[in-house]
Amino acid sequence: MNLPAYTVTRKPVKYTRIRVLPPDGRVAVTAPRHVSERDIARFVLEKRAWIVKHQERMASAPSLPEAEPVPEELRPVLYAKIGPLVEYWADRMGLVPPTYSVRRMRSRWGTCNTQRRHITLALELARRDDELLEYVIVHELTHLYERGHGPAFKAIMTRYLPEWPGLRARLNGR
Repeated sequence: MNLPAYTVTRKPVKYTRIRVLPPDGRVAVTAPRHVSERDIARFVLEKRAWIVKHQERMASAPSLPEAEPVPEELRPVLYAKIGPLVEYWADRMGLVPPTYSVRRMRSRWGTCNTQRRHITLALELARRDDELLEYVIVHELTHLYERGHGPAFKAIMTRYLPEWPGLRARLNGR
């Protein structure tokens, strides 16, 4: 069996981790400093089916051409939409509204720093339907209750936004 091409970054981490990165599906491995190259290669080989599955999914997902970055003039438009949505959903979910920001993101629609109570949203959301922006905001606010994406997280999402699985699928081009 062929070993997929990959790059290795050594960090002070506990476990070896594999990511398939957009837009081209390259494979990045993060490994503890003490793990040998042979063990990393064995790990990548064991995860080959998972890697191929994610590379195929990424190849079939629609993406915007590199030549069409989101115009910076859409940033204030996006901020104007985010403010009322964060206020509305934070109130509805019984949360103090967190701070928020917008930035160019290549592989995520949003992030939530639970300690700082800050959400960051992808500028690319300026090109998406408002209901998809709303889904991402509810998703990130839910992380203020539940850090992971397990059953408790899904239950909270379903409670506040029952149609979230369909919105997620639309957002991710599936």
